[in-house]
Amino acid sequence: MSKSPGGVLLHRLGVDRGSTVPIYRQLDVALRKLILEGALRPAQKLPSSRELALELGVSRITVKSVYEQLVAEGYVEARTGAGTFVSRGLAEDASPNLRPPRRQAKPPGDEISDHAKIISSSKASVRHGKIEPFRPGVPALDLFPLRIWNRYLSDALTSSERQNLSYGHVSGSAALRAAISRHLADARSMEADPSQIVITSGGQQAFAMIAFVLLNQGDTVWYENPGHIAGRDLMRIMGARVAPVPIDCEGLDLDHAIKRHPKPAVIFTTPSHQQPLGTTMSLVRRLALLNYAQENNAWIIEDDYDSEFRYRGRPLPALSALDTERRVLYVGTFSKSMFASMRLGYIVVPPGLVDTFAKARNLLGQSSSTVVENAMACFMDDGRFVEHIRKMRRAYRDRRDSLYECLKQDCADHFDLRPTDAGMHLLAWLKGGVDDQAAHRALLEAGIESLPLSVYAAEPIGQQALVLGFSGVSEKRIPTLVNRMSEALDKLEHA
Repeated sequence: MSKSPGGVLLHRLGVDRGSTVPIYRQLDVALRKLILEGALRPAQKLPSSRELALELGVSRITVKSVYEQLVAEGYVEARTGAGTFVSRGLAEDASPNLRPPRRQAKPPGDEISDHAKIISSSKASVRHGKIEPFRPGVPALDLFPLRIWNRYLSDALTSSERQNLSYGHVSGSAALRAAISRHLADARSMEADPSQIVITSGGQQAFAMIAFVLLNQGDTVWYENPGHIAGRDLMRIMGARVAPVPIDCEGLDLDHAIKRHPKPAVIFTTPSHQQPLGTTMSLVRRLALLNYAQENNAWIIEDDYDSEFRYRGRPLPALSALDTERRVLYVGTFSKSMFASMRLGYIVVPPGLVDTFAKARNLLGQSSSTVVENAMACFMDDGRFVEHIRKMRRAYRDRRDSLYECLKQDCADHFDLRPTDAGMHLLAWLKGGVDDQAAHRALLEAGIESLPLSVYAAEPIGQQALVLGFSGVSEKRIPTLVNRMSEALDKLEHA
């Protein structure tokens, strides 16, 4: 039950003994509120700790503790032999900024920064909460060797090397950078010295670091259209002019870009497996792109987000493997090959920029964990990573085949399907003029995720499709889910 003290001054003050909030906290909050609202005026005397404790039926020690805290924070002042008073410094004419701001009649508008406006309009997907099938970019978490990984993580945490508990090297773990260097040489035909590798918390931080270091306000960035959503929005936030470049059968349409757009400072591309169309850039186009970058003093960002997963033949050499002039910044991530919450990625940086990128990593936040970095280094050195990739490649191929066959059987009236030899998603091209965002919403209501192709595009591309991730869905679930998908699209078309 609440009990209020007598007197006009403190008629709004009380304690609730049934509350889970401690009594000292109730009293502290109530006195602050009375002072800030002006119910207790500057220089007004408060009851003595004995008097207030008696009125409220609480311990005097509790009241004295609250008073002492309020004195320490400047709300009240204690005068020896006189008592406790509301601080005279809180008078409205003397210090109006100490009063809480009035509630605004309307939300912030023109007064927010240009950066905030671009961030608010971003179409980058927010991936929080429960994962539903067929969300793109989700690895087979059900097949991840969790017990084995926990052992490596525990070893890194309990290692006698106490440096694991500190910030670590400014470029990231030396052991991990060496392991990545060996992996790139074997899997991507790249010669990357460990000193050229800078560890990041994932691909997106890598793009942020590159934009932070290489872009000036107003610089032009040639960017694949459709293309990686969050990277595109990030370039805009950094003040770049993002120039959309279409994709043809050989990859990024270089001739179109040269004819239509100003010379770029940066070119963003996904040559091994275009995101999201899946096109592989031809050798002729790769060489032409590298020559253009060299002749025009442009940098190339090579986003190699899911290069490990090819289902016919070996993974293709990276664009960076052909780069003799050091114009390519190669970005890799473990979020697709391992799991997203690991928060590990990396950039292979041209030698002359290594020190700058290391310092940029420090300024932007060393947000990857040194413990996780060293656990991953041991995981790779012991052959576990290659073993895991091989297992996932087989599983993803089976899941891709299952989804493709089920869609052909149950959704032939809705989708035009094209096989894919790589990656973790397939494109389902919508028939009958159905809007991909409307189809996306209809599937969401049925508990099925996808991404509309249109959100990847900075300019309309004249085609409607859904991006369906197959890697994170077990084979046995796929037939039932596809049947549900067909029913949802039937309802949409007949609505």
